[in-house]
Amino acid sequence: MHPLLKEFTTKLVLSYARSLPEEGAMGPLFFPVLNTNELSFEYYQDQVLTNVSASVQAYNAEAQIGSREGLVKVSGEIPPIKRKIDLDERSMLALRREGAGDVEMVRSDLYNDIANMVNAVYTKIEALRITALALGKIELNENGIILSVNYGVPADQQVTLAGGDRWSESATRDIMGNIQTWTNTVEDATGVKPTKALTSNVVQALMLADQGIRDMIWGNTDDNRPVTLTQINNLLQSMDLPQLGFYNKRYRVQNEDGTYTTTRFFPDNMFVLLPEGKLGDTLMGPTAEAMLDEAVESKNVAGIYANVTHQNEPPMIWTKAAATSLPTFPAADRVFQAQVID
Repeated sequence: MHPLLKEFTTKLVLSYARSLPEEGAMGPLFFPVLNTNELSFEYYQDQVLTNVSASVQAYNAEAQIGSREGLVKVSGEIPPIKRKIDLDERSMLALRREGAGDVEMVRSDLYNDIANMVNAVYTKIEALRITALALGKIELNENGIILSVNYGVPADQQVTLAGGDRWSESATRDIMGNIQTWTNTVEDATGVKPTKALTSNVVQALMLADQGIRDMIWGNTDDNRPVTLTQINNLLQSMDLPQLGFYNKRYRVQNEDGTYTTTRFFPDNMFVLLPEGKLGDTLMGPTAEAMLDEAVESKNVAGIYANVTHQNEPPMIWTKAAATSLPTFPAADRVFQAQVID
């Protein structure tokens, strides 16, 4: 083994991997990380319902018997998420050459590979979180893993606008009326009023160009002055409606033929109302790699894992990152998910 590789011990690589932040991720704001030693999860949806009143009874009369309202049980398996990469030929040759600066270049390449593989795992975790947030369910069919999780968003809090109601139909849409109705729907059902709304820049552009919103801001005077996001949020605040936020970040998926497909974390046709506070947790379970690695203490098997390994035939150096992760969503009954355009 080359002396440089001896530097990349499990302790060093794991410490470095776990020090890397999820840069630019929105998911942790709604689903903070929670380490667990389990590879499955089960919980009852944390339903927040309007309070039920007791009744006035005559003295010595039996108390009214309450009904136990149905709970939504959500369960599933936490899937493994992995990616690895081998050191490129340039770095392998430099490691053998050991000229001036060669070893330092390879050291830098290995650290970059660790960071890139960890970021790839975090990217998938973010995609799972935002899918749950936007759609209320996760459907996976990748590399032999088939997983379906329905988080139990109430059916009347999920809509797909059609015909003239779609926000792409400028003459007939009612954007502010929709937001008001959806906000009331959640509050009436749960007693919790949404305080935030999340959507894409595509929907954002429709809102900025909406004549109904412009009239509410500038008055119904055929005023063509532009509308800003700040003005829209000020209007929403004045109507005691959720404040707008946008998530336009994209990521790439590598196809079997080596090409890449770029996609959004948050679908560009969705508009979602959210309550204050967290919605659930990002479960981070143990990995098989960590459990089989004697250098990893049992208390540290949960969470992101990374290592650098080598093989002699053929000569290769691999950098790998792994995790088991899935979001929980006990606050699913407090959101409203609307597909507002096709």
